[in-house]
Amino acid sequence: MAEQPVFVLAWVTPVGERPTPLGEGGRAAFVRHPTRGWELPGGHVEPGEDPEAALMRELKEETGLVGQLVAWNTDYYPEGWVGHVEVTMTDGRSWTVHDDKVDAVQWWTKIPPTIEWDPSEFDDVSRLFAR
Repeated sequence: MAEQPVFVLAWVTPVGERPTPLGEGGRAAFVRHPTRGWELPGGHVEPGEDPEAALMRELKEETGLVGQLVAWNTDYYPEGWVGHVEVTMTDGRSWTVHDDKVDAVQWWTKIPPTIEWDPSEFDDVSRLFAR
């Protein structure tokens, strides 16, 4: 496994759904940052913090969801890890949380509109955990 990451990102899918790429029947939760637009939930690993604890902390802060880590990808980003997290599906397609860095949280079945992220990153990450 790679050295400890600087940041972690969550690829969030509903419990019980087979992870499938976006646009091919898959679904994942994204957060909308006020200036960066739609992105994956995540953030920096605090000093002394375990990557899984950081992932779960960021997931809760940015989406309000609590999940189960299924797998890590430690290779896609040079300084970060992407964790596949399964969560119980929320009642709504979109919702808000009390986080000044998140305008909205939403389930997407296709690549959401981007501002700072390259859409190919979302496509790549959606394929990392497809089974």
